[in-house]
This record gives sequence, C-alpha cells and structure tokens, in this order.
Amino acid sequence: MGGLRKFFTRMDQSLRMRVLVPTAILFSGTLVAMVGSAVVFYGHDMERGQHEKAELFANMLASSIASTMLQGNPAQAGEALAAVAGHRSDIDSVSLIKPGGEVVGSTRRALVGTRPWGAAVDQFRVPTVVDTPGGDSQVYAVVRPIANGEMCSTCHGDQRAVNGWLDLRFSRAPIVAQQRHLAQTMGLSAGIALLVLLAIAYGLLSREAVAPLQRLVGLMRRAEAGDLTVRADEGRADELGVAARGFDRMLEALRRSQGELEVFYRERMIRADRFAAVGELATGLAHEIKNPLAGLSGALEVLAEDLRHSPRDAEVVGEMRHQVERLTKTMHSLLDFARPPKPQFRAADVNETLGKVLFLIRQQRRTPSVEVRAEMDREIPAVLGDASQLEQVFLNICLNACQAMGQGGGTLTVRSFLQEGRVAVEVADTGPGIALEARPNIFKPFFTTKTEGNGLGLAISARIVAEHGGHIGWRCPPGGGTVFSVTLDQAPAPAAERPVEQRA
Repeated sequence: MGGLRKFFTRMDQSLRMRVLVPTAILFSGTLVAMVGSAVVFYGHDMERGQHEKAELFANMLASSIASTMLQGNPAQAGEALAAVAGHRSDIDSVSLIKPGGEVVGSTRRALVGTRPWGAAVDQFRVPTVVDTPGGDSQVYAVVRPIANGEMCSTCHGDQRAVNGWLDLRFSRAPIVAQQRHLAQTMGLSAGIALLVLLAIAYGLLSREAVAPLQRLVGLMRRAEAGDLTVRADEGRADELGVAARGFDRMLEALRRSQGELEVFYRERMIRADRFAAVGELATGLAHEIKNPLAGLSGALEVLAEDLRHSPRDAEVVGEMRHQVERLTKTMHSLLDFARPPKPQFRAADVNETLGKVLFLIRQQRRTPSVEVRAEMDREIPAVLGDASQLEQVFLNICLNACQAMGQGGGTLTVRSFLQEGRVAVEVADTGPGIALEARPNIFKPFFTTKTEGNGLGLAISARIVAEHGGHIGWRCPPGGGTVFSVTLDQAPAPAAERPVEQRA
C-alpha cells in the first residue's frame, strides 16, 4: 500500500509520469483490442479454410468410396477408410453410415453399430460441417452423402438416391495451435510496438515539453534570486514560446517597476534626510530665535508707542514689527512640520469643519473679491480624524486657492460628497492653474512660488492626510483653475463615542 502511494506521489510530481502512464494504458488497451480482434477474425478465417479443405477431402473420399461400391467391391471400402485414417494427422475418425443412421464401418471400432446421428442423418443432403453429437468441442464433423449414381424418382430436381453417408471427424488441435501461434506473434509485435511508441513519446515529451519547462523554471529561479536580465524566449511558435514571451514581458515590467521604486525610495530617503535636517534645525531655532524674537517684538511695541507722534518713524517701526511677525510665523510652521502633534482620532463632521474654514476665509481682508461657494452633501457620514488638524489642512488649501486667483478674484468652490465608500472633499478655484515646472514639487517642503510663502503649508497638509489614512491629490482641468481633493475613511460606529489610538 505504501509503495502504491509512493508511486502516485511520484506520478503527481513528474510531468513525464503523468503523461506516459495514461499514454501507456491507452496504447496497451488499444493494442490488446486490436490483437484480440485480429486473432478472432483471422481465427475464424483459418477455421473456415480448414472446413473448406475438409469438405474437399470428404468429397474426394466419398467419390472414391462410391466408385468402389459401384464396381461391386464393397469390401475395399473398409480398406479405403483405413488408408485415409493414416493419410492425415488431423483426422480423428472416418465412418460409413447406412440409411437409417447405423455405422457399418469406422476407423474407430467403438462407433461401429452405433447411431451417432439417429434419424437426423437424413437431413444431410449436401456436405455439411457440424459439431459432433457428443458435444466434444475439440472435434468437428463433415457429413457427406454418398449417392448411388441414379436419379431418385421421389427427390426434387437432380438429387440422387443416397446409399449412405460418410462421417469424417477432424481434430481442432491444428486450428487452435495456429490461432495460438497467431496470438503469440501479434502479442509480441504489439508489445514491441508499445515499447517503441512509449520510447518515441518519452523522447518527444522530454525534448518538446520537459526540457523547455525545466529551462523556464531555472530562469524563474534566477529571476527570483534577483537576476532580472534573463530571457526565456527562444523563438518557439507553440504554447511554450507564448509562455516564455509572457515571462519576458513580465520581467521587463518588473525591471521598470524596480527602477521606478528605486527612484521613489531614493526620493523618500532624500526627503527623510531633509526632514531630519529640518528637525535639527527647528530644535536649534526654537532655542536661538524664539526668545530673542519675543524680546524684539516687545521692544518694538514699546518703541512704536514712543514714536506714535512721528509718522515716518512709526512706519519704519511698523515694517519691522511685520517682519518680526513673519519670522515668528515661519518659525512656528517649521516647528509644526518638524515636531507635529499626535492627532487625536475621533468621529469628526467634515461639513462642520469646512464651515469653520469658509467662515475664516470670508473674514480675510485679502479675499474680498473672491466668491465662496459651498456645495455640501448633508448626508455624508462622519470621518475618523482630528478635527483641528483637518481644519488646518482645508484652511491651507483654501488660502492657497485664494492667493492663486490673485487680486482679480474669482470663485472658490468647496464640495463634500461620498465617493466609493469614502468621504471626499474638493476645493476648486478659477485661477491660472499650476505651472508645469512646479507640479512635481508642490508637496515638497520649502518649495513655493509665492514671495511671502515658506513652502511648508502643502507639505504639512500632505503629512496630516497621510497620518489620517487618507489621500490628497490635485488636477488642473482643461478649462483652467486647480482642483485639490482629499479623501478620508468613514468613522466606524463605536469610534463616535471614544478616541482611538494613533494609526501606525
């Protein structure tokens, strides 16, 4: 049982076995059926030939006996029977039967005086090959009527009166031996043919299927080990060639993806280095600039109070205070980017957050000519996030949109809707759009196209959205303007009642 299980296991693991074993079974069954059919067909043909020869022999013997009896020498008939018995090795017995069915002479003494056919012997009016009455399958009989040479007045046509019958019994042993020899010869030929066919099938299978597959598997292992320069295509036009070309195309795609990943991670490493540098720089600035700026701001306030009666000096002090405020704001942005606070995730209403942002936008003195449109879906669910940080993201995007439209003004459109199971927010402006050379860098720290910007607003927004498990993107429609989109996950029901841990 274990050997059989091992055989089937090996068969399942070997392509040659899985093809050759069913092929051998199919060939064997086909050849056995062919040999069996041929032996049966040619065996019947041999037996029929033997019967015809036996009938001819019986006719010759009956004619000889009839002539002997017509010449008035019936005693010589017995001698003729004895001579015939020794003439052929396949003759079992030769008997003469008189009308009425009694055997009057036979080479086998036991048959003399018997009635092997009984009254049924009268039915044999022509030479007939039949089985023996005793049911011996190894012997068959040829019964031949012996006519007296005169017309029978009671018979139909030219049938003549019958003086008796000649009963010749032949052994089937020669026929069986010939059939056995034929079966052995054809079986041996079929066995050799089966071996030759299996050898041919084995060779073709090895050359056309197994060897190419083994080569392809070897190339796959090399590719798995990291060698993406291998090529499997050998120019074959069959299915294996198609598979090899598909493998080559897959490796080409992997090479391109690998190159893109290397570029991507190189940029990420550069960005990480920048972040580390920013963190160190922000820490130093916090100690070196924060306190002096605070003192300088206080001193300027006192100085502005003292110079309030001198418009020219007051203007200079006012500009100095503006620059100090600008430096203070940049320092705080830098500190927020380098050491961002951990978000407190709760169920947050996006529409409420957007409402606060739009209120602040409308109060800005720099955006009086901007028309603000709100297209909120009141049915959208809450999101999982930090409302204050999301407010910072949307405020940064809206302020950038207003600044992009410039003094000429335009329309700021804010939409909220449900998209593929996530909450989406779009901020669209009617400005000139993003310049082509600036598009790859808009989320990079310290990149800005504005004279007063520090290039950290969108970088901080992208980081906050990423920490929320969301996505931030942009597009420039053909008609002009820019559309920024932010997608966030819905808040699960239990999260509405309690804060959750920061995402990994």
